[in-house]
Amino acid sequence: MSKSVSLEEAAGFLLRHQRILVLAHQKPDGDALGSVLGMRSFLRNLGKQADALFPSPLPERYRSFAGPVLTALSRQEAERNYDLIVLLDCANAERIACGPALDADFLRSRNLLNIDHHVGNNVGAPYNYIDSTASAASEIAVELAQATGKAIPVEAATLWYLGILTDTGSFRFTNTTGKTLRLAADLLDAGADSERVVNAVYFSKPRRQQQFEAELLQSCVKTALDGRYAYASIPPELFAKYDFDMRDGEGLIDLLREIDGTVVAALIYRKNDSYKVSMRSKLREFPVDPIARSLGGGGHDMAAGITLALPDAAAVEAVLLDKVTGLLRPVPEP
Repeated sequence: MSKSVSLEEAAGFLLRHQRILVLAHQKPDGDALGSVLGMRSFLRNLGKQADALFPSPLPERYRSFAGPVLTALSRQEAERNYDLIVLLDCANAERIACGPALDADFLRSRNLLNIDHHVGNNVGAPYNYIDSTASAASEIAVELAQATGKAIPVEAATLWYLGILTDTGSFRFTNTTGKTLRLAADLLDAGADSERVVNAVYFSKPRRQQQFEAELLQSCVKTALDGRYAYASIPPELFAKYDFDMRDGEGLIDLLREIDGTVVAALIYRKNDSYKVSMRSKLREFPVDPIARSLGGGGHDMAAGITLALPDAAAVEAVLLDKVTGLLRPVPEP
């Protein structure tokens, strides 16, 4: 049975259990990594056994923050070694990063606490704390830590600051609230290393990534709807030319969102037998989450993702253009 719990109840779970496994979503971004690694640090500081599981290689810019992590776990090890599993920042059951030996049904059969900030979370854990007003899972993690009444160690403060900073675009995005800024200030007061975070996130880009981005802008970007929609399909040969992996593509879509006059942006690339789509909006009155949901994806009003099994990038572009046209079409005056 799946049920919602309060912030205080979720904090109680963390205090009552001693052996805790922490998970996030596949292809983890700054918030997924920050929230998970920060939670691991916080729990270990309380004297608990806490481990983070990341089955796939981490983005290059964040590896120095991770330390040793689990990369694989069997069902027997999960059952034997942990009395609580905490899932952070994962809206969809099929996107849980748990490795081939585990799956959502197995996790739901365990003592699973699901903590998230995405609208429409469908994980269906036994226990769920979802706050869609939070800017990031890391923001919720800070509130959970504060609700326990325990001090936040410097390492956890740094990691949660990383998560909040990246998911708010350095507090530029509209998900930033007064509470977001107050909690970020609490983390800085707790010793969060802002300089380290900023340098890793914004000032450590490999030269080949800069070249990749330059060619992407020069050769792949298209606009429509009087420039209000900007989109790009990334060809496989561009990835190969610069040895670029989308694990390191966090923030890439902002190159399109930054274009003057753009309201909605979309980035498209092939992965295995389908196409991945990231969408962003600049204005709340034009949310992209309904488009994503209509195509089997999801996310937030201002940021959403989709996986489409279509024959080629042109077909994906056509579907998206139709949807975005409907979103941005002027409403007729009465």
